[in-house]
Amino acid sequence: MRLSERLSRLRWMAIPFAAYLVITLGLPLANGAAARRDFGHHAGWVMVGCAVVLALAVLGGAARDGLRHGLSRGGRS
Repeated sequence: MRLSERLSRLRWMAIPFAAYLVITLGLPLANGAAARRDFGHHAGWVMVGCAVVLALAVLGGAARDGLRHGLSRGGRS
C-alpha cells in the first residue's frame, strides 16, 4: 500500500489532533502566551510530539499490512 493511501486511512485522527492543538497552542496564544519566551519551546515540542504520533501510526499500519500479507500467503516466500 502506498504512503498516500496509508495517510488517507488516518483521516479519523484529524479531529483529535485539531482539538489537541487548539487546546495546547490555540488557547494559550489567545491568552497572550506568545509574549512569553518559553512558549516557542513548548509549541515546538507539541509539534514534534504530533509528528511522532503520526509517524508511529503510519509505521504501525505498514507493519500491520505487512503482517497480514505474510499471513495471507501462509508464511511462504
